[in-house]
Amino acid sequence: MLSKLIIENIALVPYAELDFGPGLCVLTGETGAGKSVIVTALSLALGERAEKESIRHKEEFGGVTAVFDVTNMPAAFKKQFDVFIDNDELVIERILSRDSSSKVRINEKNVTLNQLNHLTVHLAEIMGQNSNQMLMNEEHHLDFLDQFGGITPLRETISEMYYDWKKVSEELRRTVMKHADIGYEHDLLIHQKAEIENAKIRIGEEKELNEERKILDSARALLQSAALLSTLLEEEDNSIIEQLSVAGKELQKMAEVDSKLHKKTEQLNEALYQLQDVARAMQQYGSSIADDPNRLEDINLRLDEIFRLKKKFGGSEKAILNTLEVINAKLVERPDVKTLTSKLEAESNRLFKKYKDHALKLSDTRIRTADYLERLVTKELSELAIDKGRFKFEFMYEDDPDGVFLDGRVVRPFPVGLEKARILFSANPGEPLKPLVKCASGGEISRVLLALKSASKSSAKSNNHAIMVFDEVDTGIGGNTANEVGKKMKKLSQNGQVLVVTHLHQIARLADHHFVADKTSSFGRSTITVRKLEHDEKAGELKRMVALPEKA
Repeated sequence: MLSKLIIENIALVPYAELDFGPGLCVLTGETGAGKSVIVTALSLALGERAEKESIRHKEEFGGVTAVFDVTNMPAAFKKQFDVFIDNDELVIERILSRDSSSKVRINEKNVTLNQLNHLTVHLAEIMGQNSNQMLMNEEHHLDFLDQFGGITPLRETISEMYYDWKKVSEELRRTVMKHADIGYEHDLLIHQKAEIENAKIRIGEEKELNEERKILDSARALLQSAALLSTLLEEEDNSIIEQLSVAGKELQKMAEVDSKLHKKTEQLNEALYQLQDVARAMQQYGSSIADDPNRLEDINLRLDEIFRLKKKFGGSEKAILNTLEVINAKLVERPDVKTLTSKLEAESNRLFKKYKDHALKLSDTRIRTADYLERLVTKELSELAIDKGRFKFEFMYEDDPDGVFLDGRVVRPFPVGLEKARILFSANPGEPLKPLVKCASGGEISRVLLALKSASKSSAKSNNHAIMVFDEVDTGIGGNTANEVGKKMKKLSQNGQVLVVTHLHQIARLADHHFVADKTSSFGRSTITVRKLEHDEKAGELKRMVALPEKA
């Protein structure tokens, strides 16, 4: 139950604090007085997206505070939202600012707008002129049925199944249509894989081959240089080593006389040993150099192969090997066309069967739910001055040879199930059922909506604890019909709080709590005030509504 609503700087309301109670709460006022401001403010508290234009002109901030008594809410609701509930009370604050996004608090805890919407969907249901318009659009008729039967979750599940199936089916269609392209791509990957694997690329091989080729290209020059060095150092007469050996002997003689020369003798001997080592190395080096044109040709061919693969697959040996990894991964992800097609066909069939099984269950549930709802609404209409009224859901199907077999025909699947639906209606005895959108007046539409909501309230699957808000849905009715609508709203309010914005005195006179909106102008600026009428003020407001003059 909504127990308090505080409005500050919203639309033309500078400040209003309203205390509500159980039963039927009615808001009236002159045309254009701003009666719907209550609904606007409550909608903000329930999580409707806000525009900065909602803030009163020349003000920087606006806000709404709604206090709900959840004493009688179901235990499941209290358990789910226990973190927000304090002493069976929910205090929702919505603060709007021109300079920043809105802020939302529940019992002083900051929450997101999504969290607020998740909670408040259980607290209140607002029906305005837009609800009448939904009834006038046959695309929404199935929504009323599914909401009544509590089968919206199943419908949403089916919608997900439908799109999962369609996604795979579309992929299968593209695969079949691009059979040749996909096959060519697969063959190309196989060829590239074999090309790289057969090349046996090794990181660092190109550098090693270039160094070996450089040596082979200069083999003869290196042999000549090695031979010359070997000759100069050791092999010819008066070689460097021979002369150093003679010099060493002489220096040794001198050191025997002058001991200070021993160190120089050691240095000369060390130089001799090093030159002898170089000479042996040149001999060995010369014998290791191969003048092998065949090996040089093999190296050139291998380097050409590495160069070609580098140019084709990324510019380096590492890039070639990385390309091989990518190709292997693609071959795992993209099997050959035949395998891929078979896999997609199997998955498409599996998803279609899953969709079909649930869609058939939904269709059966809808038929049974429609029969029950039709009887409830017809009864409700009889209490709303449409005594001989008839109300029926008509299910419509489209034939599709590739669809779902249903009652002897094959029908097209849709995201919402196998059927579309529209409401048929007749307000007068002897008149055939016709589409509601083509035969119902504005007043009849309002009563059909009220009958649907009344039927929902009587359903065990509906949320009987939610506050029902009617924002001028009584447009187009009057007289005795208005009396019956008032009685129906009064009856609804006995099992839960009902808020009604109305221009009908027949409804207002039944109010348990009566509020009035008034627009005044001061210093060139309009202001809306909303206040709760005391008992002795209600008669005057009712007289105004029926245009009866006050007694002098």
